[in-house]
Amino acid sequence: MEALEPGKIPKEIVEFVQGPKGQGYRLRYDVEGLMSEYRPKHREHMLNIPTPLLWIGGLGGLLFSAVLAWNLTRPMLQMRRAFGRVAQGDLSVRLFSSMGKRHDELSDVARDFDSMAERLQVLVKAREELLHDVSHELRSPLARLQLAIGLARQNPLNVETSLQRIEHEAGRLDKMIGELLALSRAENSNMPDEEYFDLFGLVEAVVNDARYEAQLPGVEIALKADAGVQSDFTVKGNAELMRRAIDNVVRNALRFSARGQTVTVSLTQAEQWLNIDVEDQGPGVEEDKLSSIFDPFVRVKSPLSGKGYGLGLAITRKVMIAHEGKVDAHNAVPHGLVISLQVPHWKI
Repeated sequence: MEALEPGKIPKEIVEFVQGPKGQGYRLRYDVEGLMSEYRPKHREHMLNIPTPLLWIGGLGGLLFSAVLAWNLTRPMLQMRRAFGRVAQGDLSVRLFSSMGKRHDELSDVARDFDSMAERLQVLVKAREELLHDVSHELRSPLARLQLAIGLARQNPLNVETSLQRIEHEAGRLDKMIGELLALSRAENSNMPDEEYFDLFGLVEAVVNDARYEAQLPGVEIALKADAGVQSDFTVKGNAELMRRAIDNVVRNALRFSARGQTVTVSLTQAEQWLNIDVEDQGPGVEEDKLSSIFDPFVRVKSPLSGKGYGLGLAITRKVMIAHEGKVDAHNAVPHGLVISLQVPHWKI
């Protein structure tokens, strides 16, 4: 067999072979024929697919891709427009209803967007109502201040009376602003002064202070607590805000109590919750108004109640929410009002 030059493939190879008995054989290899037989064929012939079907498949793939892209980009464009409307102040926009029968991640995002927009709408409305109520409440003492100043100018001999009125109205304004600041602070759930404290000891201190003030109107304050509660019920949060919340409820009960009546503060423990029930023996509250007594500037008219601004119970509700607790109210039998606070227990 002859040697081949590098890179050169012959058309055929001839080789002589001698058999075992001395006979000779001539072997001839058709190299070009073998290569032609085993060379890869055209793609069309390998797949055996007609050219028209290839075009139809390609166009179908493009159409499917276009529909899929539209199905994905359409809700994204709707979300972009919705976020734009929210940024412009339109909080009534909703997305989930426009998702149709989708049940994927985009529909979940649309549902979360609706929840966010609804929450923002409620908060903005509450702020607007609070601003309206604050301006209304401030207008009356400011008007009386202006009147007292005008009377002092008209009658210099009666300045002392006008000064007393000015001092009284200034004190009312200072108290109202203090309660508004407390309400604003209670709304901030990121309390910087969090600590662990004994809730029973805090309630006991509030009751002792209230007993001192209740001597003048002749109201008795009773404290009842389960034996397990008195040991150590630890709460995580802001002790000063929690004290303000409980004190507001106890003071509210005092305002609706007449001489000789009793305000009962009961503490019971249910698993991880401590229940604080403050019950008075006053006239109670109409059933249709029970749900609104925790709103700012809502005041229940009663001949026994003193002058307030309707902010105490609103502060209490905000403090409970900030401490992951609960608050509600119901009428007692045969008469009176019960305000219940539920505070979670934190184990150290």
